[in-house]
Formats: sequence, C-alpha cells, structure tokens
Amino acid sequence: MAGVHKSTILLAIRRGELHASRTVGRSARIAPEDARKYLQSRGSDVPPELDLALDRVAVAVLSESPEMLAMIHRLAPSGAELLSAASLYAGLLAVGARAPQVIVVDLDLIFMNPIALIRSLRGAAALRNATVVAIGLRDELFGAARAVGAHDVFLKIDTRSLEDFLHRVVRPHPGAGAS
Repeated sequence: MAGVHKSTILLAIRRGELHASRTVGRSARIAPEDARKYLQSRGSDVPPELDLALDRVAVAVLSESPEMLAMIHRLAPSGAELLSAASLYAGLLAVGARAPQVIVVDLDLIFMNPIALIRSLRGAAALRNATVVAIGLRDELFGAARAVGAHDVFLKIDTRSLEDFLHRVVRPHPGAGAS
C-alpha cells in the first residue's frame, strides 16, 4: 500500500514512525488506523479498505465460551467489527493490539477473575474511553462489575436488552460510508 519495500516498513516500525504489535510468531501486525496515519504522513493515497475499517466500531468479546461468542456475533449490528477470538487468551491479545471501542466481558469465566479483568481493562491507558459491558448468568457479580468500571451489565438470557445496548453504542461515526 505504501509502495515501498518490506524492509522500509520494518525500519519505520523500529524508528517508531509506524506503530505495530507483535504476533506470537514475531510478525508485525499494523492496525488499519496506524497504516492510514503512516500513509498520510508520507503523502500516499489511502486505499478505500483502510477508510472503511476506520468507520467501524471495534467490539471485543472476552469469554471462554463458544456459545457466548456466537451470541455476540448474532446480536451485534452490521456496523461492528468483531474482534472475538477462539480463546480468552487470543481475545486479550486482540484487545491489546487494537484497543476496541467496546469490550464485552463474560462474568462466568472459570480460569480468570472477571472483576480483576474489568479492573485491569479500566486501568489501561489505551482503553480509558472504551465501553466495558459485563454479561453473566447470575447477578451476584453485577454490583462488583459496576464498581470496578463496567458501564453496564446484562443477564445472558436477556438478549433483547443486550442487543438494544449494542445497537446504541455501535453507531457509525459521522461520515461513515462516505467516499
């Protein structure tokens, strides 16, 4: 996209001119917004696929449950870019690499304390403006989730309220879809 050799891009990353995260295999992953900024700083044309990616609200799902992931995929509006992953660990990596605008946390995690997870998410500088939503089967953790920074909480069985909420927070940015 930049019209330069791969080594030029890697050098820009090393110099700090282009932000990239590292994958498990040590490859460089460049977020669409970072690629767009880099291209603009070089005076290069920004391809339409980068503009489209920036107009979408990123929603991350942090859960160990495939059913939970499927539910969010089903309920999320078409304007959402879902960053869900097959595992909780992969989901956390996606959050760290992308800093989504909305983070859905499963309160029924088995191998991690969901309240400590929400507290950590709220404490991360890159996620300060993110909307954190907690979802669980039992309401006993709802108060604790709110106390550490969850914007809202929902019962997993109340899919209608969750769907309405997602449609409110995942609204297109002004000018979305404009060419």
